[in-house]
Order: sequence, then structure tokens, then C-alpha cells
Amino acid sequence: MPPPPLAPTPPLLFSPVIAAVPASGGTLDLIVRVQAPDQPADPGAHHRPAPPKRLALVVDRSGSMSGRPLSEALRCVEYIASRMTPADQLAVVLYDDQVQLLRALAPVTSLSEVTAALAGIESGGSTDLFAGWEAGARQLEGGTAGDISRVLLLSDGQANHGVVNPATIEQHCQRWLARGVSTSTVGLGQGFNENLMVAMARAGGGQQYYGQTAQDLHDNFDEEFSLLQALCLRQLDLSLIPGAGVIVEALGLVQRNPDGSYRLPDQAWGAEVWLALRLHVSPSMTGQVYSQGSDTRRDLLAVSLQARTLEGTTVRINAPLLSLPVLHPEAMAALPVDESVQRRLLEVAFAQASQTLRDLAQTGRVGEVRAMMDDLQAGFGHHPWLRDKLDRLRILADDDLQMMAKEVHYSAMRMSRRNVAKSEMAYSVDETASLLPAFLRKKAEEGKGRSR
Repeated sequence: MPPPPLAPTPPLLFSPVIAAVPASGGTLDLIVRVQAPDQPADPGAHHRPAPPKRLALVVDRSGSMSGRPLSEALRCVEYIASRMTPADQLAVVLYDDQVQLLRALAPVTSLSEVTAALAGIESGGSTDLFAGWEAGARQLEGGTAGDISRVLLLSDGQANHGVVNPATIEQHCQRWLARGVSTSTVGLGQGFNENLMVAMARAGGGQQYYGQTAQDLHDNFDEEFSLLQALCLRQLDLSLIPGAGVIVEALGLVQRNPDGSYRLPDQAWGAEVWLALRLHVSPSMTGQVYSQGSDTRRDLLAVSLQARTLEGTTVRINAPLLSLPVLHPEAMAALPVDESVQRRLLEVAFAQASQTLRDLAQTGRVGEVRAMMDDLQAGFGHHPWLRDKLDRLRILADDDLQMMAKEVHYSAMRMSRRNVAKSEMAYSVDETASLLPAFLRKKAEEGKGRSR
């Protein structure tokens, strides 16, 4: 009998934008990195093959999905089924104000069998989104610890029947995640409810995507599959303990747990997940600083990580205390800036600033949208990825302000929460067609919102 797989122990690393703290106090921006080890090349070296996938595809067939959104959702089901391996299992659930189990959880032995089951499906009544999603989750009960069990909801997110309170739906997504069933969402059509769809994916530990056609979403599904195949750790929670005289501010669109820790994205082998922070540091005082050789140093931050392996083992890791030299302003000014950290901090700042742009677009304030995009161009246009995103947003704004608002929201989520390569290269062009794993690619546009 082969030995059990070893639990990965990713190091926790601190990357300050400048490797010192001002004696007079002030702020210091940094990134806390969780870097997974590379996937073992030898399947016998305490390693298991890629875990089997158990997917429940939940398709909204309500009246608001009539026409193109429903037909494209069904094409998405066919495409996903075509990507399943003999070791995987698939369930298909349909819902409007009633739930129909079209296909119970079972291996996909024939794609034609799935295609035949989808024939003749028509849109129906109102939208009991919660009941449909829950039926998908219940199909995934009883999986083993090493399985990946995920609900993939394809909908316009317009819940108007049954349980409709977003906070209640999020709570149920969290509860099912604790039982090993995660949730990803796909927003379809022009009027999908991105607030609910993104919230469900965040609470359910999955990803969020959107598009108009099944072909639009092929790259998204490739991303979903490549991430599921490469998963290393799930349910990563980062706890922060500031030093004396230090206040910690998390930057970007973060997800905070009730206990005050921060939930990071599920992590792939060989990749990095991270959290951007700003430390507000009081002026150094006796008792806060100490000497180490010729340096005067100050303890700033302690970090610990708790995560779960695919087999359900809990991993706990403590980082070495972040301690930096205390310098006067002229010495601080002479220090080099970590450009890779600075780039990522700019992305997080863009994500935060763009939320105002989203609010303006949602309320149809065209002139203010254009003025703010000019401001964002002035502040962030020197960053190639952000410049490309702004170019796409301008095109989308001319076509459909509401779709532009959705793209802003999805892009902001990607900026703040994503797996990156441990040695991430600076962006030069859209990476959708690059050889990088799909979940590591930086794209100029996160979904497809332009009318055709």
C-alpha cells in the first residue's frame, strides 16, 4: 500500500515595498506571500495523482433566462461534460420555481448521453435559485476527503422565489464549503446579478466568471479545470498579530472571517496566494526598538496560516516575525523599492479605486464615468495591465454601461484575489492565449460583455 501523501508546507514570506520602517512613524505597504511547493514530479514520492472531480452543474431555466442565455447555458454543460475524465462524476440540475434532477451524479461514459438529456429543455417560471443550487450541493454529499466536490451555478442570478436573501444564501454556501462542497458561479446574459453571483463564489470558496456565449466561457472553464487539477491547499486562513504601536490595514477587496482572520483563495501547486497590507506605525519609542549588530530594529508583524489539504489534513504554519531596521527619512529615501511588490500594490489600489467607477456606471452617470476613467488613466496608465484594462473599459462603456460595471467588479476581484506564479513576470500583453496555466494568466478583460 503506497504511503499517504505528505502535507505541503508552504513558506510564509514578507515582501515590504521598502525594507525599513521610518523612525518618525508613518505607513509601510507590504505583501504577505504563501508560496506552495512545486508539484512532485514522481507520482510515487508520497504523492497522489490529480484528485477526481465531482461536479454538479446547476442550470437556471427560469423565464428570465429565455432564449439565448438558456441555450448558451446548455452548450456550457456540453462543453464541461466533454472535459470530464472517466474518474470524474457529473450531475445536472435544472430549476425555475421547481427543481428537476436531469442527471444524478455519475461518471460521464458518453457525451451523447448528456447531449440527449439536454434536448428540448425550455425556459419556465420564476427563479428559485437557492433551491436549485442546494439540490446541486446535495448531489455531492458523501464524497471522500480526497475528492473535489464543486457546484457550478449557471444563471442570471435573479432570485425571486423561495430563499432570496443574499446573506442567507451566502451562509449556506459557507456551510456547504465546511462540508467539502465548494461553489463557483457563471453569470450569463446582459442583466445577471453580479453581486449575488460573486458573493456566492466568495462564500463558497470557488471562482466567479461571466460571459454571453458558451464560446466566450471556454477560457473560463479551462481556468476552472486547470485550477481544480492543480489544487494543493484549500480554505486558507491568515491570522495577523501586529507589534506594539502598529495597526494593520488589509488592502483590496479582501474576505474577512468572523474570527478576524483573512480567507485567501484556494492554492495550486507551485503558485502563490497573498494578501496586501498597510502597516500604520507609530513613532519608535523605547521598548519598541532593539539593537541587532549595527542596526536598530523594530518588530512589526506576526502571521500564521491555517489551511486544509485535499485529504482533509489541517496544516498550521507560523511565519518568522517581521522585523525591519528603523531609519531616518534621508536613509529611507536612499533604499531601493521592490518593483514587483509595487506593481501588485498598484493593482490592489486600482481595484479599490474602481469601485467608485462601478457605482457611477451603475447609475448611468456617463460624464462622470468618462472623467473618472481619465483620472484612473493618469494614476495607473503607466502600469501595462491596468492600461489595457482601462482601454477595454472605455470600449465597453460606449456599448453598455451596465456591462462595464460588471467587468469592473470582476476585474477588481481578480486584482485582489488570485493565484500568481512564484516568479511572476511583469505583464506586457494579454495572456489569454499564453502557455501559462489558465488560472495564472492576466487578462485584459475578465468576461465578455460586449453586444454582438
